[in-house]
Amino acid sequence: MLRLLLPVIARAPLVFVATLLFARFADEWFTFLPAGTLEPVRADLGLTYAQGGVLLSALGSGGLIGHGFTVAADYVNRRWLAGFGALGYGLCMLLFASADSFLVLVLASVAWGAASDAFVHGLEVALVDAAGEDLAPALGRMNALASVGDLLGPLMLAGAALAGVGWRTLFATGGLLMVAYAALIMAQRFPPPQPPEEARTPWRGVLAVARDRRVLLLAMVDGLYGLLDEPLLAFVIAYLIAARGLSAEVATLVAGLTVTGGIAGFLLTAPLTRRFAPRPLLIALAVVVGLTLAGLVFLPVTAAQAAAGLGLGLFGAAFYGVLQVEVYTLRPGQAGSTNAVVSTIGLAGLAFPPLVGAVADRAGLLAGLALYAAVPVVILALLLAGRWQRQAAATTPEDRG
Repeated sequence: MLRLLLPVIARAPLVFVATLLFARFADEWFTFLPAGTLEPVRADLGLTYAQGGVLLSALGSGGLIGHGFTVAADYVNRRWLAGFGALGYGLCMLLFASADSFLVLVLASVAWGAASDAFVHGLEVALVDAAGEDLAPALGRMNALASVGDLLGPLMLAGAALAGVGWRTLFATGGLLMVAYAALIMAQRFPPPQPPEEARTPWRGVLAVARDRRVLLLAMVDGLYGLLDEPLLAFVIAYLIAARGLSAEVATLVAGLTVTGGIAGFLLTAPLTRRFAPRPLLIALAVVVGLTLAGLVFLPVTAAQAAAGLGLGLFGAAFYGVLQVEVYTLRPGQAGSTNAVVSTIGLAGLAFPPLVGAVADRAGLLAGLALYAAVPVVILALLLAGRWQRQAAATTPEDRG
């Protein structure tokens, strides 16, 4: 596996490359555990379902604190940021494994979410600086590995259930693995931060990013694309079961093909960005994403829906991969700050699933899913109306000034 990663950043040591690329793999793998073990955790500690919902949202709320760590990745030593982030990540998992009350679980989850941002974005911003011209294939492989981590979480839980392994053991094992990851990070040498002259302090840097209309455009596109995530699949599965009469297993398989397609789609990022300019490429991919999403929702034949789901995963991942390259390279030296602003604007999408649910309650699941089908249309309109151009990277202090 490590040798397959070697061509991504030819100038960097192999272990360093692997340390960077496996960040999202680990994060996607372990952050599935709270959702996947909700029922046994609830039963063991006597929690209500309302408390279970709070517990699931606590991990995401920690990300609000984590935005500060994302900005810090432009200014501080990435080895310390990511290393202590990974250590905190592991310790939070160990605390979760030993918790005996709802309060301890919530506190561990919030801290876990914040530590996750320090860990992931510390490594991801370092990857942007280390990869240079190899950024597209590097991000493509990182995202493909993240999709594998998505699959590994449910598979691990299924295996643990068959083997009779309890949820505390799973969290403790994950915590120890993350502590080991922290030790690996601390043993590496990272590229130093190089913020531009106009962003010598974090506050000035964030304000400069927030005033950049190019960032705001891509942030809106990114936020809209982020709506086409797990809640969409949840509504699709519910629709296939309730309205189409499919079994839960078949409905889950049809929706789950999007994840399988996504692994291949992320690997398309590099060849696509080499052959096509970013704006027309994103426009073309937005059209295909819209067509495949409509097919997944509206086609009357299950096999055709499954094929559309596979296509949605494939071309949706390619779209996100190209967009991610644009976001990270838009303002050289400010990859972390740009990502933080984009992510903050994307938080507005948290209100979308409840809106879809309210429409589904009144007019049916198909009407709710029609709202999702409209999302690529809005993305396409934004891409057609807006333009952006990357700034040239400054190579010397004089250039940056």
